Amino acid sequence: MKKQLFLILGMCFFSSSVWACDLCSIYMNIEPNDLKNSFGFNYRFRNFEHNAIRETIIESIDKHALGSTVLSEATKQEERFNSYDLWVNYFVKDKWQLFGSMTFTDNTYLEDDSILHNISGPGDVTIVGKYLLFNSMVTDSSQFTIRLQVGAGIKLPTGTFNKTYVETPYTDYKGAAVYQKPEEVLDPHFQAGTGSVDYILLTEFQVRKNKLGLRTDLSYRINGNNRNDFTFANRFNVNTHLFYQFKWKSLNFIPLVGMNFETSRRDQWQGVDFENSGGSALFLSYGTKIYIKKWQLEHPFGTPYVNL
Repeated sequence: MKKQLFLILGMCFFSSSVWACDLCSIYMNIEPNDLKNSFGFNYRFRNFEHNAIRETIIESIDKHALGSTVLSEATKQEERFNSYDLWVNYFVKDKWQLFGSMTFTDNTYLEDDSILHNISGPGDVTIVGKYLLFNSMVTDSSQFTIRLQVGAGIKLPTGTFNKTYVETPYTDYKGAAVYQKPEEVLDPHFQAGTGSVDYILLTEFQVRKNKLGLRTDLSYRINGNNRNDFTFANRFNVNTHLFYQFKWKSLNFIPLVGMNFETSRRDQWQGVDFENSGGSALFLSYGTKIYIKKWQLEHPFGTPYVNL
């Protein structure tokens, strides 16, 4: 099959409490324009909200009214993560495939709709090589198709990972208002990159009967230690999706629905477990892919389903 260069435009929107699949933009195969070189752009947006109740104890210094008073204040905390991915997919030979991606990230933290800090910058470069281990048939007319790919890759520490932000000073009521000195905070989970060399192992399996198909991806990321002596925990992902292909003239419409599972241990800083990290989650995902000749528009969604 003659290889051609075509453009794929994708927009991915995720809402989740953990990071989404690192390799979600890798080409799905057994689709229109299959086994052809491609490059594209993805936009991913994640938004987390939490309503917190802050309690402040006020001590009375009036000799006629000794004691303390507890004041409660509701605060909405919000984190917004914007990611812009530029990626390329290149077939070295019929069975060998190279995938590379570069990300720019813009992250914002808000309280009561007021921006308290913002960190942005280039992310890490990811390079993955895949080998087509088994392929029953590759023609569009095949009634039953099975495909199995295995791969490995590396993530290079090209992104920014040492940006700090100023922690908002707070007021302590103990007889008089005392304003604390602002403190610079380095949050490793709010950075564009990780600062470490990481390794990726993956397996992709897909089966299709006529226009109905099922795809399952497994990936495992082995994370290294960065210069801050911080290590993100190794992470395991399983993604499975059921899809169906509708075709009308030069238009191909592929709706899909499935589930994503992700699990990891706690991250570590200087060999000690890092709070508010690790855990497992199961997500429901759904979306569509639209092909118009050599162009593709992708609009998947991810929704929190069960946190384990």
